[in-house]
Amino acid sequence: MGEVLDVVVVGAGSTGVGISYFLKREAREHKVLDGGRIGETWRTQRWDSFRLNSPTIRSVLPGDSYRGPDPWGAITHHEFVSYLEERTDTACRYALKPR
Repeated sequence: MGEVLDVVVVGAGSTGVGISYFLKREAREHKVLDGGRIGETWRTQRWDSFRLNSPTIRSVLPGDSYRGPDPWGAITHHEFVSYLEERTDTACRYALKPR
């Protein structure tokens, strides 16, 4: 039989990665599942010139702090995906396709 989890989080975007942080902090066995890679929608469903429409400082994930040069600027979606990848651990599983 497979492993027993306390929680399954669906989606490896900013919300899923943020929830994973709190579950890990509470020592909850969990996995983050996604149909693609981390931030798949941000990777594939945005124009190349797209920037987040909220200030960068408002996109900081739980447990992190802003360390960049322009807290009120707007980062590109590529930069945001890189940030998500940096903040993700082994709790995430990708490319799960429904049957």
